[in-house]
Order: sequence, then structure tokens, then C-alpha cells
Amino acid sequence: MAGMVDRLRSSGKLGIARIVLVSVALVSLLLVPLSGNDYWLRILTFIFMFAIMAEGWNVIGGLTGYTAFGQVAWFGMGAYSVAIGMTKWKLSFWPSLGLACLVPTVAAAIIGLGILRLRGHYFAISTLALGIAMGELIKNLDYFGGASGLSLPIGPSFTYFYYLMLAGMILSVLAVWAISRSRFGYALYAIRENETAASTLGINTTYYKTTAYAISALLTGLAGGIYAYWTSFIDAPTVFSIVFNVDMVVMVVLGGAGTIFGPVIGAFILEGLNEVLGSTFLELHAIIFGAVIVLIVLFMPEGLSGLVSQGRFSVRKFVSNLKTYKV
Repeated sequence: MAGMVDRLRSSGKLGIARIVLVSVALVSLLLVPLSGNDYWLRILTFIFMFAIMAEGWNVIGGLTGYTAFGQVAWFGMGAYSVAIGMTKWKLSFWPSLGLACLVPTVAAAIIGLGILRLRGHYFAISTLALGIAMGELIKNLDYFGGASGLSLPIGPSFTYFYYLMLAGMILSVLAVWAISRSRFGYALYAIRENETAASTLGINTTYYKTTAYAISALLTGLAGGIYAYWTSFIDAPTVFSIVFNVDMVVMVVLGGAGTIFGPVIGAFILEGLNEVLGSTFLELHAIIFGAVIVLIVLFMPEGLSGLVSQGRFSVRKFVSNLKTYKV
């Protein structure tokens, strides 16, 4: 009994420490625009954008266990929804942003009914093909600007988009938090651990997987819609870039798949590292960046969240991987 009480007290102290840490971080981010430094506003806005995308991927990849490599399709779809809404249909930004959330959500729900019947590497490859095909399709349609892209109205100041993307990041974190503590989230955990067993227990796996896929598309489309108005110009090669997809996956892996704050932590670290390496080691940037990612995956297979919970680097896992691959 005494041991249980001690554990509860320890858990309570840890929870309070997390709340204080998050509160301090949030207040600090809210005060950044007061510095008047547009450079940091731009960098942090990009980080917030990737955090939203990473949280979106976390729903399908972390909570549900389906490794999707085509999430950039929803980002691009969200970006083009805002662009078409504002330039072709003459809507204001907010109704267009609603389209950026709605269109990818509906598309993911429809496509998910078929594509989520696949598992493992078959699902991963099919989603990768989806992202590439979507970009090629948009690039060859004149209504969407073709290869020339689309120019949007000039948006407000950097500060406006900074707070807008920050709000999007907070909403995405709250969404993942709510899902992880609901019956819906528990069903996703069951599918991730053993989908066959979950189905046997009466869980409608098709419904839960498809809904999770749609939610991930909604969050990713939200990031794409804000990005389109922020940059005032989009084209298919940019918003359907496979690099975006790789980044959001690595961010989740780095921070901890299936956790609430892991994707956000991964976004801050990865984009911060990318910025430092890009400005310091211009010619060797890609090589160093790739090597760092490999080391992170080898030393921290469960992400930073796993590192914190274990209190040490997973050296044993690293040695095991060396033996497995005969390095």
C-alpha cells in the first residue's frame, strides 16, 4: 500500500511538472512576436506547421499503427482548397480554410475505405503512390494553375500567421490528447497492437481506421490551408513534396510515436537542427542531417519519450541492431 501511495505521489508531481513546463513554454511562445524579430517568427511558424502535420500523422501512424507515407496528399489538398476558394470562388480566407479541412477529410474517408484494407508495407507503398499521383494530377490540370501554380491575395503580417499556426498546433495537440483518452483512442490502440484480436473482440476496425485516417487528413489539410495563404503562392511540386512527408514521419519517430507531445518536440528539434545545419554546414547539410536521423533511430528507437521513461539511451538496442545488420 505504501509503495502504491508513493507511486501516485510521484505520478502527481510529474503531472504538475508537465503542466508547469507546458504553461511556461506556451507563454514564451505567445510573447515571441513582441521581440519584433521576423526571422524567428518565420522559423517558429514553420515549426508550428510541421507540428500540426506530425500530430496528424501521429493519429494514423502512432495511435493506429498504420505507417502512411502519403500524408502530403492531404497537405497539398488543403493548400489548393484555400487557393481555389480565394482565387476562383472569391471566398474569404476563413470559409476557404473550412474547405481545407473538409475536402481532405472527405477524400481520406472515401479512399481509406479501400486503401486501409492493406497492411504493412503494402499500405505504406500505396499511400506513397497516392501522394505522388495527387501531385502529378494537380500539376497537369489548368484549373489548378498547372505547372505555373496559383497566386493568392497577400495576407496579413507575419505575426498574424504566427498566432494562427500556433493556434493550429495547440488544437492538434488537444485533439490527440482527447482521442488518446477516449473509447475511440482505446480502440485505435487495440488495432495497433493486434488488429485481428481487436476484430475478434467486436471492434469495428474498418470504422475506427477510416475515421482515424480522416482525422489525420483534417489536421494535415489545416496546416496546408494556412500555409497557402501565408506564402501567397503555391504550386504542386512544393505542396506535394515528398520531403514534407518524410519530415513529419521522422518528427513523430524522434519525439515518440503514439504520444501527445512527442510530435511537437520532434518538430522543434528536427526543424531547429535543420535550420542550424543549413546555415552552418551548407554543403554537407544533407549528409549530416541524414546521419543524425539514422543515429536517432538507432539510439532512440522509441523516441525521446521512450528515452525519458527509461532514463537512458537504448545502447542494448543499438548493439542488437548492429548484430542484426552485421555492421
